[in-house]
Amino acid sequence: MKNNLLGTTAIIAAGMIFASAAQGADKVSINVGGYFKAYLAAMQQADGAGQPGANRRGHRIAREGEIKFSGQATLDNGLTFGVVVELEAETCGDQIDESFIYIQGAFGRLVIGADDPASDSMYLGTPQPIAGVGISEPDILFSNLTNGVGAPASVTSISGDAEKITYFTPRMSGFQLGISYTPENCEERTAGSNCTGTYGGGQGNATANQQSEIIELGSNYIRRVGNVDLGVYAGYGTAELEIATAGAEDREQWGLGVELGYRDFTFGADYREDNQGTSAANTDRTDYSMGVTYVMGSWTLAAAYAHGEVEAGVGLGEDETNGYQVGVAFDLGPGITLTGGMTYWDVEDNLNDAASENTSTEFIIGTLLSF
Repeated sequence: MKNNLLGTTAIIAAGMIFASAAQGADKVSINVGGYFKAYLAAMQQADGAGQPGANRRGHRIAREGEIKFSGQATLDNGLTFGVVVELEAETCGDQIDESFIYIQGAFGRLVIGADDPASDSMYLGTPQPIAGVGISEPDILFSNLTNGVGAPASVTSISGDAEKITYFTPRMSGFQLGISYTPENCEERTAGSNCTGTYGGGQGNATANQQSEIIELGSNYIRRVGNVDLGVYAGYGTAELEIATAGAEDREQWGLGVELGYRDFTFGADYREDNQGTSAANTDRTDYSMGVTYVMGSWTLAAAYAHGEVEAGVGLGEDETNGYQVGVAFDLGPGITLTGGMTYWDVEDNLNDAASENTSTEFIIGTLLSF
């Protein structure tokens, strides 16, 4: 399947190169956009001797942002060529978050570079009550979730932002399909392990515990049925283990999601399974969540629940994280959102280890600027 994918992609790319000989577009010019979000939080978590909250502050100031450079140009033959580079607003391990080029036209859209796989970018599911933080895979954690789960997850993604090629079909009768191929599960910027790090030659194909040759599929169906806006999502990912080692196997993930909108209400839910690339029995991960929003003019009220669990082995139970969140957002003006709410975490360890279990209540207020 992977060899067929590469061959088909090469044919498509070659066809577009010849077709792009048509002139008539202005040179690509870059636009600047992005977001910045800042929060104040007060937390009350388990802080007895040896517990996750011991000797930790009960308040925090947090911020996160990104500057996005993007541009595109359309030729006379209808083909559009574009580029996106996303720069983190703070020095971190992944200073450039995503960077890719794309080509789109009547055939669909082809993306090459460091970007989310189709199984991630096509996701539909649970709304996030506190704008910019959320309950599933939050960008910022205010409490210490130290069991084998951490925060609940939602999207299906094995490759993350590793270099890949992705093709999206045109949307037909509400349905669209995407497929991504990633040769190596690491980003070129990352030195060491199986990544060359400085574009210094071919990547290794015989590294212990390394997942590669990743295929990820995403699809969604969006349509209005009567007075209901319907969105359905499915994602799947599979990878090959380069060298078979004890306790490891090819990784596999799949997920489902749904969104229903009726008047000012939107309901969403999702479910995800991940074998985590481990071959031992009873070591899979399961995540699911659900939530609802209600819009009143410039105000949005929301609530959501998320659950994540990882099996700890045969007869050893599982680690679990349950999160509950209520939030409110107010659109103060174009691109300016005030938000706040409360999150409650219940973190359980399969062995009832006090150092891993936690209960925490968070009160959060913040501002999200989009530009």
